[in-house]
Amino acid sequence: MIAASRFFVVCFFTLVSLLFTNCENNRIYNMDEKAVKEIDIKRFMGNWYEVARLCTNGKKNNLVAVTLEASMDPKGIIHLFLTGHKLTPYGPVKNLRGKGKWNEKKPGRVRNTFFLNFYMDYYILHVEEDYSTSIISDQTGTRLHILSRRPSLSVEEVSSIRDKILLLGYDPGELCWSETYF
Repeated sequence: MIAASRFFVVCFFTLVSLLFTNCENNRIYNMDEKAVKEIDIKRFMGNWYEVARLCTNGKKNNLVAVTLEASMDPKGIIHLFLTGHKLTPYGPVKNLRGKGKWNEKKPGRVRNTFFLNFYMDYYILHVEEDYSTSIISDQTGTRLHILSRRPSLSVEEVSSIRDKILLLGYDPGELCWSETYF
């Protein structure tokens, strides 16, 4: 009788804890393993358009029509200039300046900051041979960005990106594709 009541108590508290915890799929991957092993960081610099991003649970970022300008100075510091529009492609412009560090020993990782010296690791998970598109993620794998040198992609390029996303362990259906208002 006592064993049965203990079982029910344990089941009750397990059920209650599941109800009051967030059961959202919080990805935490070892991004070092998924990051590219070789990259020409100087070819990676330049202008990029965000053509898609990961949108889980219908959450959308309030910045749209996002562009990124990346350059490297002679000391090896990466300078980032991010431009986006709030809510709509015609909304108010928001500009962010940041900086980054790149380490040759971990070529697929770039440490970026847009606020003081609070650095966050971003991982380059894929880059095309001609450096026309790339897939980038944060250190936990919860933020994924598809970047392109052009504001839109062809149907073949979108299909290829979706296949690569699937191989990386993401659901391509969770991508929110940007409208081409650039």
